[in-house]
Amino acid sequence: MIGIYKGKKYTVSGHLGNNIFVVYSDIKEVGFKNAISPWGKVYDDYFSKEVNESDLDYLYELSYELKYKDRWFHLYTALNTRTITEDYYEIILDFLDVEEKKLAEELDFERTDKFYYTKRIYRKDIEELKVIESPQGIFSSQGKKEIILQGEAIDAYLSEIVHNDGVK
Repeated sequence: MIGIYKGKKYTVSGHLGNNIFVVYSDIKEVGFKNAISPWGKVYDDYFSKEVNESDLDYLYELSYELKYKDRWFHLYTALNTRTITEDYYEIILDFLDVEEKKLAEELDFERTDKFYYTKRIYRKDIEELKVIESPQGIFSSQGKKEIILQGEAIDAYLSEIVHNDGVK
């Protein structure tokens, strides 16, 4: 998840109970401690702070859909520095009916599960990128926000993700 805390954007991990979330930063900020992995490793270059949900300015999750061959598909892989620099985008098609199965076969999708077909595509194949921002927790009543990017706007968005090391 992504959270806005005191006007700044951070990666936020799940709910710890009692409406407490963990906010992460690459910079040591006031009130942040060295982050600790689930295995007990203490990081010197990654920091965290537990905050009450009501102290967050906003909390949301991002998801993406890609337009490929004039049809929208959910992005199956994460949209992060690694997938962007490797030009690796995997889209998914849920196998729900005969029509979608036919579409999967026509577009050379690979059956990867009993109910799913996936296909690797490249940046050059992406016609449009739909960015879906879904508010979480106490912010969920604000409703989803969607923007659709095309051409150079897609490249600028992907570049910003790489520049911010995965946090958009």
